[in-house]
Amino acid sequence: MQPPPFVPAISSWQTVPLRTRLGDCLHVFPTDPQRPEHLDVSADNAKLSKRAIDAFMALAPEVPCCLFGAKILVHNPEYGSVEKRARHVSHFRDRRSGQYHPDEDKCRWLPCIPATLLYAAAVFDDFQDKTVIFARKYVTGGIHFVIVKPVTSGFQRDQLSGYLVTQFSFQKDQRQETFRLRWKRPK
Repeated sequence: MQPPPFVPAISSWQTVPLRTRLGDCLHVFPTDPQRPEHLDVSADNAKLSKRAIDAFMALAPEVPCCLFGAKILVHNPEYGSVEKRARHVSHFRDRRSGQYHPDEDKCRWLPCIPATLLYAAAVFDDFQDKTVIFARKYVTGGIHFVIVKPVTSGFQRDQLSGYLVTQFSFQKDQRQETFRLRWKRPK
């Protein structure tokens, strides 16, 4: 078995080189002073489901992102339906029954989608899914990810450059640690 490749010590966010794995720079990921705007998740499943879908539908259909003012289509229809996209970004699907149930963590972070896109501290590439991940760490300690499918390889000012796929908060020990740094916000 080969030893893992040498990773130079990273002492500050400014020293993180592009293409670095998320897992190798988490300890210096910058924290924004803003508190996240969380959705109230204190409700039974039916009420929480409706609350989450309504919150998603209330978001602007297109949102500018931190990359050159490019636009991201938030109300990206899934199988022809924006409501299905709303369900995708706030629910989990029971593989046995095929039923969707609200995911409290995804519901809680749902209102943060526009702020994370616009004020992301970093943008990562997920080469496995060919998506781009906008990441922002809030003062509460949570890192929020918004996953976008790019329209083209580049992001251009005032142009639709990607489509929302989903969103979630960072969960330790998942594939997220392999995301590679594409862009980081200048100091």
